[in-house]
Amino acid sequence: MKRCAKTYSLVLSWLIAGTLAMTGCQSIAGSKSGMSNPTQAVTLPLADATLQNYRWQLVSVTDLAGKPTKPELFNQAKPLLVSFDKGRVSFDNTCNRMWGNYSLIHENVLIKNIVSTRMMCMPESRMAFDAAAPSRLQGQFKLTQDSKGTPMLTVTDNNQISLFKAIAK
Repeated sequence: MKRCAKTYSLVLSWLIAGTLAMTGCQSIAGSKSGMSNPTQAVTLPLADATLQNYRWQLVSVTDLAGKPTKPELFNQAKPLLVSFDKGRVSFDNTCNRMWGNYSLIHENVLIKNIVSTRMMCMPESRMAFDAAAPSRLQGQFKLTQDSKGTPMLTVTDNNQISLFKAIAK
């Protein structure tokens, strides 16, 4: 009886040790990539320093279902760029000069007092580009990092999602 108990105890110990060893190997192998899910973006804290360290290039505008919208924002020779600096926001690559104020409140950016020069722009699509640009920054802001480490700024409102990528200044 004692011999069976010893054998059972020994076999059970080997099974537990083997299971732990295999689990450890799987964890080490899985962690070599440095990413638990490569398709999932990493959320970053929304901070003035991060906003101000980059220019933000608009890369897509979609409806809430993910269908592309606002083609007038992508038919331009130069993409929409947004810069944040000490409470000021400016829009680049528009026909008219555009700027306003921003503040960071409770993990969100509030854009207000957008003003613009009023030059006539040709072709008329440039005017549509100018008119649509400020609305890309209205909504809930979220800062993430893509799989390559590039900061991405997402602005979501009730109708659309605007995605900006960070461009070095």
